[in-house]
Amino acid sequence: MKRTTLTAFVPFLFVLVSSAALPAQVRDADRKISGIVQEIAPELIAVRRDIHAHPELSTQETRTAALVADRFTALGLEVRTGIAGTGVLGILRGAKPGPVVGLRGDMDALPITEDTGLPFASTVRAVRGGIETGVMHACGHDIHTTVLMGVATVLSRLRNEIAGTVLFVAQPAEESVGGAARMIREGVFRDVKPAAMFSLHVDDSAPAGVIKYVPGYVMANVDSASFSILSQGGHAADPDACVDPIVVASQIVIALQVMVSRQIDVRDDTVITVGSFHAGTVSNIIPERADLKATIRTYGDDQRKIVREKIERTIANICEASGAKVTLEYAFGTPATYNDPALTADAVAVAERILGKANVVKDTPGMGGEDFSYFGREMPALMLFLGVQPKGATAKVHSPYFAADEDGIAVGVRVMTAVLLDKLDRLRAGSR
Repeated sequence: MKRTTLTAFVPFLFVLVSSAALPAQVRDADRKISGIVQEIAPELIAVRRDIHAHPELSTQETRTAALVADRFTALGLEVRTGIAGTGVLGILRGAKPGPVVGLRGDMDALPITEDTGLPFASTVRAVRGGIETGVMHACGHDIHTTVLMGVATVLSRLRNEIAGTVLFVAQPAEESVGGAARMIREGVFRDVKPAAMFSLHVDDSAPAGVIKYVPGYVMANVDSASFSILSQGGHAADPDACVDPIVVASQIVIALQVMVSRQIDVRDDTVITVGSFHAGTVSNIIPERADLKATIRTYGDDQRKIVREKIERTIANICEASGAKVTLEYAFGTPATYNDPALTADAVAVAERILGKANVVKDTPGMGGEDFSYFGREMPALMLFLGVQPKGATAKVHSPYFAADEDGIAVGVRVMTAVLLDKLDRLRAGSR
């Protein structure tokens, strides 16, 4: 795979859409936001590179959290730390009272050894599950955190013109799928709760200057099944004398794929992947067990329950037919992420105003997971997607070669700042 090296930062030239028909107040706000973002863009690039060079795994984001908290404090925000371990909440209160909105940025990195060749590439090492590994921001959370601080910076300078409150949530442990739910349990919104929550995620398939969106369901339920096929084991030359757990487990793997294609409506997106299969030590011994782990992706609460029942039935019946014993642990994980249609429509209109309609693209749902979904169960929520694909690059997120076009940072800050202000205006006006 081709390695991608970023060139020196070139300030992004924003597309200013003709806005003669817009209210003067909106035009003025857009100009102010644009000017501030252009001013702070080089600083944001430096912050992003610092975070990228010092990644931290889920629940270990102490350095990143301290950086965020210090920035929020310097901006004059009310700051709470230690939420869900390392989570940070910054509260920006405008000069006038009004409604509340929120923006989330996740901070954690992945156990991946970086191989981008970037001058600020991570050299951090960590031990995970007893195995030493590299640590890398291979999913763009360094950019998410930088955009969060960038929006806070812009809005802090516009505080005297804001009627309302903006919450900035720096979330830990998104990759381990638990940080958002824990922050909610520990009362991140105990004192002040937003009427709407927003977030931004990098998109490795779109160039800088492009925003993508998906109304409704955008990311899937993330559930899991761990099961073991048990046998007394035996000699490989006498397979009839025992139950071969490898054969039984192999039948289950194939049956699960057949189940998806033949027992589930093709319009109900479902993915079952067995990503871990361990059994045996040598060729002439039938092992006593085979251990498997699968991830299950669906949409909606009803569908995840239906698929669970089918999986449990399939595994149990194959084992019964083969005379094998089985232990099964099935867990519902992160729920599907749902973009509120009204929030989506309003945010798209803002993004189109700033970037032009050609650069705001409707996308289709994916089968990845995001624990931002937990915020969406507390209030209307929206996740937009920020183009960061460098020219000529093909590396995807969660790859050791993943690199991002840093011009996207300024785009994200400008769009999300305008989206938050637009929502405050709509809430004050009593509209959606």
